[in-house]
This record gives sequence, C-alpha cells and structure tokens, in this order.
Amino acid sequence: MKHVDLEKFANGAFSAQVNRAIEEVTENIQNPNTDSGATRKITVTIAFKPNAERNFVATGVQTKTTLAPALGAVTAFSMGKNLQTGEVEAVEMGNQIPGQMSVNDVPGVVPENVVEVDGSKVDTTTGEIVENKVVDLRKKA
Repeated sequence: MKHVDLEKFANGAFSAQVNRAIEEVTENIQNPNTDSGATRKITVTIAFKPNAERNFVATGVQTKTTLAPALGAVTAFSMGKNLQTGEVEAVEMGNQIPGQMSVNDVPGVVPENVVEVDGSKVDTTTGEIVENKVVDLRKKA
C-alpha cells in the first residue's frame, strides 16, 4: 500500500480537524475556570464503509474532544429558624456575617483606609465608593 500523507488526507480536512481540536484543548487548558490538573483528550475516528464489491470505500474523518468542565462556584449560607414565625431562614453570606455591624454602619466613624476623591469617600483597599453616590466616569478631569 502507498503511504498516506495525513496532511493531505481527505483534502486536508483530517489535518484541519486535528488542529482545531488541539486549539480547543489548549484554550480549555488556559481557561482559569477549569481544573488545571484534569486530563483533556482528542479522539480521532477514521471510519471505512466499503461497498458490496469491496472496490470502493467511503471514508469519514471525525475528531472529538474531551475537555475539563468549568469549575463550580462555592458560596456559604447562614441558616437558622425565625423564633417568631417558626420558618427556616437562609441568607447567603458575603464577606460579612448577616446582621453583624461593620465600621461603615456606625454614624460619624470614618475608617482609616477611606479617602475623599472628587467629593466621594473611597475605600483605598478595594477602590469602592463608600457612599451611595453615583460617579460619572465619563467626566473628564
């Protein structure tokens, strides 16, 4: 049998499909929302379907990728029972426990990491505006 050049096989479709699959796998590897240690796979299938006389064979080429799934998101809930109604309550917790006061809740107290920029109080550690004022970022300084 004559050597089959895989670059020219199926008019170049075989090589193009494999290259597309490799690109898909490398993008999945670089995605920070996937498990870095997960194994990715490329499966190449070359199917041969001969006719009854066995003098003609229809050949199909197909690639299939197995990628790492996206990582799930994790959160936490504070749960308890409302003593007045008896109903179960669940509140998603952020960076502060529900019901707990923060320094920003105390009137007249300004945290030491807050500065004033363009008339608004800004937290220098997070860059968040402490007050509920809208800042028009389209304004030119």
